[in-house]
Amino acid sequence: MVTLPRAVWAIVLRFTLGFGVICGTAYGEGPPLTIGVILPLSGSAASFGAIGRAAIELALEDLPPEDKGRVRVIFEDDGLVANRSVSAGQKLIAIDQVDALISWSSSTGLSLASITESRRIPHISIASDPAVALGRRYTFTYWALPQDEAQELYNYLVTRGVKRVALLAVTQNGLLAVRDAFIDEARRRGDIAIVASEEASADTQDFRGIMERIRRRGQIDGFIPIFFPGQLSTSVKQARLAGITAPIFGFETFEDSDDSKAANGLFTGVVYATGADPSPEFTDRFHKKTPGMSYYTASNCYDAVVLLARAARERKEPEVIAEFLRSIKDYPAASGRVSATGDNRFSLPTVMKRIGPSGMAEPIASTEH
Repeated sequence: MVTLPRAVWAIVLRFTLGFGVICGTAYGEGPPLTIGVILPLSGSAASFGAIGRAAIELALEDLPPEDKGRVRVIFEDDGLVANRSVSAGQKLIAIDQVDALISWSSSTGLSLASITESRRIPHISIASDPAVALGRRYTFTYWALPQDEAQELYNYLVTRGVKRVALLAVTQNGLLAVRDAFIDEARRRGDIAIVASEEASADTQDFRGIMERIRRRGQIDGFIPIFFPGQLSTSVKQARLAGITAPIFGFETFEDSDDSKAANGLFTGVVYATGADPSPEFTDRFHKKTPGMSYYTASNCYDAVVLLARAARERKEPEVIAEFLRSIKDYPAASGRVSATGDNRFSLPTVMKRIGPSGMAEPIASTEH
């Protein structure tokens, strides 16, 4: 990941971003812009919603005085429930008359995509499922590409001599997209055999039957559970109780510190692929604002506001905003150097991490994989 010196970062924030605070008089030079933000501020993913909100508020705080007031943000809570996502989106568009939307998770993005497309509302979804964005004009995803994360993990497993793995995933679009990318990688390369691939609904808490099926498939040297917090720690506990002793690997949702605590030490040593850490400048600012809070998806939410505001600096017609987003190349964002891929997605840096005894995760040096 390319980082910028602190002085350069300050210049970028001051002269490039051009957006304002949540409330206040609109006295910036550009057109006023109202952004609706739909986050899981309640429910099982509420900790992630809190991260997103804090990051967006930080983005607004970072504005230079002359830009304050030009951008207004309205938050809505969907609890990561599809019908609530739709209701929130309809309210933001019809009543609040937002100019753009930011949503969190693939399921939310998919629920909203047809609405934002028909109403020509630029929409950035912090999501990994390609179906959210592909074939759309105004809907974008802003997260590490599933195939990039899958390749990072697959490469690591190959270097560690892993040959047989079992997968267990929740039936949620974004996490299934990552799982499918891993399966595609295994089929293409053939170094690793997937001896079991199971799914569970989002309300499953009893995994004993699934674990027994996995155990009967014979010896494995890698177990990959793919869930949101709550289910993730529960699935790991029940895997161990069922006699599945293989090392645990996975993807981005191992970032949740509360779920790591709930696992009672079982996450120690887990290695997983995720989006790369934000720039040091952003991380420093975010930790000062929210001490101890994870920055999982924080820079993505921050960048989404930045990019929408920059796109609408002179004109805020939907076509203008969408075309700007599709034209981004090597943009020095909080998430690192970001480029549009040409299909309404973005290429963001990825990294491998390992959870230590304290429950905190640290990037793995490239020499280790």
